[in-house]
Amino acid sequence: MSRLPFILPNGKSAAPRTAEVLDVAARHLVYKLYDATDKLRGAWHALGNIIREKPATVARAVERGWVVTREVGLGKNKLLSASLTSEGRLLARKGR
Repeated sequence: MSRLPFILPNGKSAAPRTAEVLDVAARHLVYKLYDATDKLRGAWHALGNIIREKPATVARAVERGWVVTREVGLGKNKLLSASLTSEGRLLARKGR
């Protein structure tokens, strides 16, 4: 029986780049929004208590064309809502 050499990792793996991390987070936002809207086309959902996302994650999803957002309300009581685009729905269906 031949023995394979035991290789130790050097511990210097490359850290993920910020853009890659944001893309992954934006994809997860799309999946959560898809579920939160019961998979209904054109449905809007508040990005508040149920879907807590960082502004950078939401911005990346908008930049990628997966999500559109709107603010509803006045003054400090504004509520940010989001809806999936056709591309976002396609991504969510493929990812599920």
